[in-house]
Amino acid sequence: MNTSISTSNLDAITGYERLEDFLENATVGIHLVDKEGRIVYANRAELDMLGYSAGEYIGHNIKNFHADDSVINGILAKLLAKETLINHGARLKCKDGSVKDVLISSNVYAENGDFKHTRCFTRDITNLRKTEKLLRQLNIAGEELSASLNTEEALDKIVKFIVPQYADWFTIDLLKDGQQLSLKMAHADHQKIEWAKKYRGQNPIDLNDERRGSLGWVLRTGQPVMISNVTQEMMEASAKDEEHLEVIKALHIASAMVTPMLVKGKVIGVVCFISCNPFNKYDEQDFSFAKDFTNRITLTLENARLYEEVKQDALLRTEDSRRKDEFISIASHELKTPVTSLKAYTQVLEQSFEKKKDTKSAEMLAKMNKQIDKLTGLIVDLLDVTKITNGEIAFNIEQFDFNELVEETVEEMQRTTAHRLIVNLSKCTVAGDRNRLSQVLVNLLTNAIKYSPGAKKVLITSVCDEEKVTLCVKDFGIGISPSQQPKVFTRFYRANENANYTFPGLGLGLYISAEIIKRHGGGIHFESKPDKGSTFCFALPMQADRL
Repeated sequence: MNTSISTSNLDAITGYERLEDFLENATVGIHLVDKEGRIVYANRAELDMLGYSAGEYIGHNIKNFHADDSVINGILAKLLAKETLINHGARLKCKDGSVKDVLISSNVYAENGDFKHTRCFTRDITNLRKTEKLLRQLNIAGEELSASLNTEEALDKIVKFIVPQYADWFTIDLLKDGQQLSLKMAHADHQKIEWAKKYRGQNPIDLNDERRGSLGWVLRTGQPVMISNVTQEMMEASAKDEEHLEVIKALHIASAMVTPMLVKGKVIGVVCFISCNPFNKYDEQDFSFAKDFTNRITLTLENARLYEEVKQDALLRTEDSRRKDEFISIASHELKTPVTSLKAYTQVLEQSFEKKKDTKSAEMLAKMNKQIDKLTGLIVDLLDVTKITNGEIAFNIEQFDFNELVEETVEEMQRTTAHRLIVNLSKCTVAGDRNRLSQVLVNLLTNAIKYSPGAKKVLITSVCDEEKVTLCVKDFGIGISPSQQPKVFTRFYRANENANYTFPGLGLGLYISAEIIKRHGGGIHFESKPDKGSTFCFALPMQADRL
């Protein structure tokens, strides 16, 4: 007899005996509940999911295992009314004290109109809900960090956001002139912060610490570390001496992650997340979140550093100070623009997780990481305006497949937009700076999408002959009025005649694009009519002999 079936309740499931093996070995949790709310059957998947033995689960009231009384009361009321439930959200208590998010689908089995028992299918979506929560947290973090150039203010907001929702201890330490500098330190118990600051002051991070996973080790090696379950043996092994061991024990560390802050491969600091809750053990999803979050903090600090460098340079150049100040002011408010790309990836991830049960999370998080890496490069590109003016912009010339570049760029852009990007290309190989030409195409596609909010598609076409390749991007948007067309490629210029729309941007994309094409010996032009859309084209010679 199967142990997960209550012998006294076999009569309650008459007709299922022949399916017993099928039910018992199903990969989804299954349980039956009688009219009084008692569990009369549960399969192995159900018991394994929650961690109970058959005796601890079967025969008990289902209410005992729900974390929210109102939810189970509502479920039972609907089932008693013989309603069918499809993917009804609930939270179930596990034997170890943790709680799982589940979706319950259920209906009633009746004989001669009499309620016999429910047929409930339970699907564990704990990891999916956790992923969704982490992605929402990343979005909020990105918005907070990009909302202001006041780094101190932004980090204060993020600390409040992380503690205590995600970590009990949270610290940010920087390296400055070869010395460790504590930037932020927070704890769920505010009374412990001053004690921790005092202890850190008396025991600074040892940059020569050889113990793997220590702050000094991560600062020196640049390798992130996650310790999902901090054991007594680990604490004893990591302690420098008895006093240090007592301090570690007093922290009640259950799980920890330490991630390096990297700028162009160089470690500039370290971020530490510590959980003191035995039911909040960090896993690989948390580790990915921690690394992403650290990258955003790093980007914010690097943006602030770039901002200060450009600001100082502008102040020293009195002749062009007004223009520099204008550029810095606009750029500082638009540093948050790249977060739009991250939000789009988050949406793609959420949809993917919901449809595919989280099987694509690693791939999508990798793409998110790449986008974070690109943010710093984008900010540097904004500073190219100054380089262009001074004739200092550099190019890396190589022979490459032009179609491959276009298709790769369009594929990346397609992931971030609801517009359908339609490609029709002529085979062509050109010589030029692949990254800079990709930058031009991204600018044209971004504008086409941005300025056609009511349209559904953008066309990308190319034509090649013996001397040149011509690529065009056509949208079906709001167009450009004749009075504004002469200024389109002007630095900092933004069309603003259409009062129905407000578009973000610095007004630099087309200016930079035109200069890049010009440096390649090519030309850029456009045609546009109000409310009819625009077509931007650039032509490149096969050999970039003017660079």
